[in-house]
Amino acid sequence: MKAHYLKLNQLRFIAALKRRGKLSLAAEDMNISQPAASRTLAEIEALVGRQICSRNAHGFVFNEFGDVLAARASRVVAEVENIGRDIREVADGLRGRVRIGAVTAAAVAHVLPASLALRAQAPHAQLQVDVEPSLTLMQRMRAGEYDFVLARLSAADDPSAYDVRPIGEEVLSFAVRPDHPLAGRSRLSFRDLSPFDWILQPAGSPIWTTVVDAFRAEQADFPERVTYSASALLTLATVSRTNAIAPLAREVAALLMAEDLNARIVTLDMARKASVPAYNVILNKGALLSPLAQRFLSLIEAEIVHAGA
Repeated sequence: MKAHYLKLNQLRFIAALKRRGKLSLAAEDMNISQPAASRTLAEIEALVGRQICSRNAHGFVFNEFGDVLAARASRVVAEVENIGRDIREVADGLRGRVRIGAVTAAAVAHVLPASLALRAQAPHAQLQVDVEPSLTLMQRMRAGEYDFVLARLSAADDPSAYDVRPIGEEVLSFAVRPDHPLAGRSRLSFRDLSPFDWILQPAGSPIWTTVVDAFRAEQADFPERVTYSASALLTLATVSRTNAIAPLAREVAALLMAEDLNARIVTLDMARKASVPAYNVILNKGALLSPLAQRFLSLIEAEIVHAGA
């Protein structure tokens, strides 16, 4: 028995004959003549060392040996066809793996809708999105862990090493629980916010810097009771259970207040806008993105354009 010498076209023929039941129809599927189909069947049986099917009034009937061979042939042919499909999908950006990082506001405003669009287009794609502060994202970017990030360059980064595409400023909202003493009041100043507890991102972070500058601009006292944490869950829990105030990116606050999440927070009506400096799409200069990463980047950039329209 030399079944292991069977060629792919012979396996295709076995699968076609089993599926169609007639030699003429199998030959038609294989785009060969009926005499060539008869020779192919004879070659297959010679390699297998056994008869695999017999002819009756209705066509060809496979015996137990033929059934085993046809089942295996069908699986092999399907896997070979899947190889071609997978390669085409990788080339078209419909399959593969992409890993990016984003600051919270960018993740909510741009990455989330783009990821939903990518999932609809490429259901087999492997997507990883890390949401971290810019400092952490850029450290990992330098280590080669990301295809690209939505973040801010840090002092340790050489701007000439990156393709930096500005997105826009990050406007802050100030979140409190619905029954907070300041909820519902209009045109609040930072002086009004000074007496309350706060929960802030760690000192030195862009949001922390923006809040410090806002208090300084109004010559208001910086809050005395501040909890520093980068945890969104701890921030939300603290705000919902105390009179603490938390600065959040406007997009994050809007998401939390949406009806389907109902996080039971509101935002204060401030007289003065507080904005964190622009964040960016950051790629390694000259980087050759995979087709899938390029597709995802294009979807994100489309969301950025739509948000700015």
